[in-house]
Amino acid sequence: MRYYCGVDRQELRRRIAQRAKAVRFSELQRLLQAYGWTLDRVAGSHYIFRRAGQKLPVPYRRPHVLRAYVDQALRLTEGEDDDDN
Repeated sequence: MRYYCGVDRQELRRRIAQRAKAVRFSELQRLLQAYGWTLDRVAGSHYIFRRAGQKLPVPYRRPHVLRAYVDQALRLTEGEDDDDN
């Protein structure tokens, strides 16, 4: 079982999925990093995350990230915890 900042990454993913309309950028960044995504670069207001040849640009927005980007991050991390058991 993997932990990230004291919270299981499955639990973090579940919490974010429950309130996808009200996710802060820092929470989404923590989720992506827990699943192996790294911050590649920042281009203007967009933070570009990379993992295994995939690229995910996420615009920094306050107070909450747009739901489309949250949903995309959730889709990209879906089913990855099945291999951990």
